[in-house]
Amino acid sequence: MAETPEPPFEELVAQLEERARKLEAGNIPLEEAITTYEEGAALVERIRKLLGDAELRVQRLQENIQEGVSFREELEPYDEGGAPDDGD
Repeated sequence: MAETPEPPFEELVAQLEERARKLEAGNIPLEEAITTYEEGAALVERIRKLLGDAELRVQRLQENIQEGVSFREELEPYDEGGAPDDGD
């Protein structure tokens, strides 16, 4: 079975904002508020992971610029997940 791809960063942020608005409105039952909060917390973790991965990629690119490696040489080994291809 194929793994479902992670939604884009912007979509995750929109989902988080939707849950925040729902909680801020304050007119939902307690159990629904708790579930909504849990969903928001899970979204925060997913967003943090995406931001962390993006930060690593930017750091690698900055290091390569300092070392004189071209962007094209650096970008080619990345797979869809943003991790360097180890040649397997």
